[in-house]
Amino acid sequence: MKKSRIRHPEIGGIAHLEHVNFTVADYDLASVFFIAGLGFTRDPFTRTDETNMAINVGQQQYHLPRRSVGTPPMHGVIGIITPELDAVKRRFDDLAREGVFDGTPYSYTVSQDGHEIMSPFGVRMRLHPRGNLPFPRVLGLPYVEIPVPMGSAVGIGRFYERVMQASVAHEDSGRAVRVTMGPYQWTRFIETDGLSDYDNGTFHIAYYVSHYNAVFDTINDRGDLLGGGDDQVFFFKNIFDPDTGKKVFGLENEVRSFYHPDFMRPLINRWPMSDEPISFQRDPEREKKRCLGTMPGILM
Repeated sequence: MKKSRIRHPEIGGIAHLEHVNFTVADYDLASVFFIAGLGFTRDPFTRTDETNMAINVGQQQYHLPRRSVGTPPMHGVIGIITPELDAVKRRFDDLAREGVFDGTPYSYTVSQDGHEIMSPFGVRMRLHPRGNLPFPRVLGLPYVEIPVPMGSAVGIGRFYERVMQASVAHEDSGRAVRVTMGPYQWTRFIETDGLSDYDNGTFHIAYYVSHYNAVFDTINDRGDLLGGGDDQVFFFKNIFDPDTGKKVFGLENEVRSFYHPDFMRPLINRWPMSDEPISFQRDPEREKKRCLGTMPGILM
């Protein structure tokens, strides 16, 4: 008798979705949103100058290079696993009442699936509690959803399956494709009317592959290389159909090898903690109790 077991998607050639990158014009606003609001942590070791900011989210990151212009449109959504969603909402409610996000696209909505935030930069994020998705950690970026032009999902799937050797699943009668990008991580490309490429060079996804040299050679031979290659990382600009060679979708990808110095580098995070940390800064009486050691559940 054959033994039944839980079957997870094969990981394939992409081993770890490491970061999402987009530009911001204001680091004060970025700090308020990601640190005071979401409760994340700025990486203390890399991208700590005035030109780039790395925000740690478990074993993943946001990279936020600063430019003089605002964030170009990103029509998709970035999924986040984060603890204590009610506390996150309270912090954002406080910030919104203070007018921090006035004049920006910011909004916050609550649904059965989680909390959805339109960030002040116009990048949409969907917050899930642990256990809502098959993601084992208390904090992380399990997925990115990217709308793509009609008729492009099958070709995108062929690209990641053949060039990146990724595990790919076609969904919604071929109008969406899910690319596995590590254990419990994926990018889902969803066909949507009226969309164009992300050719602005400011939004990209970054991941590690098991066959870096072969991928580099394939992209380089096509002339789609944007830069890199010498430090176990390169960028390319176009997803193409390996059957026809035709460009399918313009999206910047950052590809890294396992020899890259950041591969599985331990990242500093404030989670998990015995209590959420940020509300003390906004509530003097609560802060006083914490300092006096009279609040239950606080480790002094």
